[in-house]
Amino acid sequence: MRPATGGREGHGREAFRRLATMSARDVLRNPLTGVSMWFMTGIILVIYVSMWLAFVVLGPAPVASVDAADPRIASALERAGVRVVAEDAPERNTVVTVVDGQALVVLDASDQAAWDPIWLGLRDAGVRADAVTVVDDEGDVELDPLQENLGIVVLVGVASVAFIGTTVPLVAMRERGLLRLLGTTPLRRSTFLLAQLPLRAFVAVGVLLLTAGVAVWRRYVDGLDLLTLGTSFLLGTTMLFAVALASAARSRNAEATQQTMVMVTLGLVFASGGLLPQAILPAAVQVVMNCLPTTWFVAATSASLTGAEPFLPVPALWGLMAVVTVAAGALAVRRFEWDQSERRPGATETSETSETSDTRSEVTA
Repeated sequence: MRPATGGREGHGREAFRRLATMSARDVLRNPLTGVSMWFMTGIILVIYVSMWLAFVVLGPAPVASVDAADPRIASALERAGVRVVAEDAPERNTVVTVVDGQALVVLDASDQAAWDPIWLGLRDAGVRADAVTVVDDEGDVELDPLQENLGIVVLVGVASVAFIGTTVPLVAMRERGLLRLLGTTPLRRSTFLLAQLPLRAFVAVGVLLLTAGVAVWRRYVDGLDLLTLGTSFLLGTTMLFAVALASAARSRNAEATQQTMVMVTLGLVFASGGLLPQAILPAAVQVVMNCLPTTWFVAATSASLTGAEPFLPVPALWGLMAVVTVAAGALAVRRFEWDQSERRPGATETSETSETSDTRSEVTA
């Protein structure tokens, strides 16, 4: 017997409200669920902050010669803690050149200075964030790991909320038989699934606010385009939640699902360029990575948070994420099962009769 899915519109709204409240209370009563949604975000953020400290902040104090027509450049660098010296000074370990608003910072590879004060000084002087290039005197480009991977932090945070904080609890409810009870009521599958999202969406917004705060603090962009960032975040988050609900549609073992979702979340870090920059990978691998929906999410959010150039125009990435959202959402509703023994498409008539008899016996009991 299939559970009834009809219901009046008013009843549907009331059911949604009550289910959303119950879901929120369940999360609040179980601190481990809330911790699991933030844990991987904290871990990945600590990793990138540590890399930022090691490669950008820590090191010998910058002693720089400045080649710029605007005297405000040298003044701003000195206020930021950079010691400005003559071009032929023996203690010099950095050369800063500013021409037509473009800044080139060349570090001494044998005595590489901490270039964070130089970055801050150039930003104070009005140099655009995307106009600053840092290299060493051997030609190697120096990157800010936190800036390069801030979009990855957003992805990991939202993916943790979606896959670990949403998929796993739903599978656990099915495993414990709670969904079977709900399946005996005139409750729409779509209403139940959507009711799991309000609190989790609120947690995901917290991830966005955290990363946006880092971007503003580090001055990675010249003014935050909130509309573009908000649209990218909304579409990317909705897409991941839709995929998470589709993953929970028929899974039956909560422990196995949790292990799988953790591995998936970690795999997304690599697949989206969080461990190895795409630029150093073979072209074929880059093409495959750019075909992943999570890479679209990272590229769109990074464009707003750090000014990174996406491989496709941001509106095109929005369109792709919207298509995946609709497809995954429809799949989640269509394939969702209340009961572990619910009939699947293609089952024989005999199996259907047996399952119907079993379900009726359970409801009667």
